[in-house]
Amino acid sequence: MHTLIQPDVFRGLAAPVVLAAGFFDGVHLGHRRVLDAAIAQARAAGGQAWALTFDQHPLAILDPQRRPPLLTPIEHRLDLLAAAGIDGCLMIPFTRELASCTPADFIARITDAPGHPVSAVCCGANWRFGRRAAGTPDWLRAHGIDVTIVPAAHYADQAISSTRIREAIQTGDLAAAAAMLGRPYAICETVRHGRGVARTLGMATANIHPEAEVLPPVGVYAVRSAIGDRPVDGVANLGFRPTFPDAPTASPILEVHLFDFAGDLYAARLDIAFIARLRDERAFPSPAALAAQIRADCEAARAACKTLFCKRSVPVSGFGCQE
Repeated sequence: MHTLIQPDVFRGLAAPVVLAAGFFDGVHLGHRRVLDAAIAQARAAGGQAWALTFDQHPLAILDPQRRPPLLTPIEHRLDLLAAAGIDGCLMIPFTRELASCTPADFIARITDAPGHPVSAVCCGANWRFGRRAAGTPDWLRAHGIDVTIVPAAHYADQAISSTRIREAIQTGDLAAAAAMLGRPYAICETVRHGRGVARTLGMATANIHPEAEVLPPVGVYAVRSAIGDRPVDGVANLGFRPTFPDAPTASPILEVHLFDFAGDLYAARLDIAFIARLRDERAFPSPAALAAQIRADCEAARAACKTLFCKRSVPVSGFGCQE
């Protein structure tokens, strides 16, 4: 997938180009409908399908206090757009100058005239652009650009949205989040050195201080990662290690034990997909009691991963940062 940030370079593309417009945080099933519609139209016309999006959420500039936490950082968002089959992404830097553009000025940045190179736009019903969100699908049609409004995808009788997915993850409803995303929710993080306590319990772990903006509640989870092209299941504790009060931490630490894996992951970027919540984090009376519980957690995690991935096919490249 080609990625451009310069609209003038984009304007030089050969027509026809069909744009899929949106912010695409999470690249969930509703977003996939928009992307699929653009791809289908572009292929039928012998052209290219491109995503039109911004490098950051508009509220990060317009009203930072209201900017929502993001499901996917920019690199992961681009990976997911590429995996969806889009030919390119025009990722425009969002600035106050851009926010002040009229709809006509905004569109003039990406197309010289209808069909040069943009022949059509696919978007959701609520997509807006330009100053005070004055640009609408009807505005585009009135200015000679074909628009397809793609119906929303639904889950549990409500439209799928990044907000709903975020809330599902933060309340621990991983099944609902996965159903709306079309894949398990995953984060991509760097492995750091730990204290080595888990190794003394017979369970080596990859220690992560999560930087992800959206996390499930503190607790123990069945997880899946990828080592190269190989899926690797595991168990993870997200929390504050209450059994070891001599090592307090201000924010949750993710400790991941990968099954049937031996190797050094220090400093590696590791994708961690949350498959199922197993239990709350709690303090144990002794390290031995914790070790016994971890062994039980491992069995529960193996069963949860086997159940999920026997029910449906979820590709390793579909949920992590090693795509």
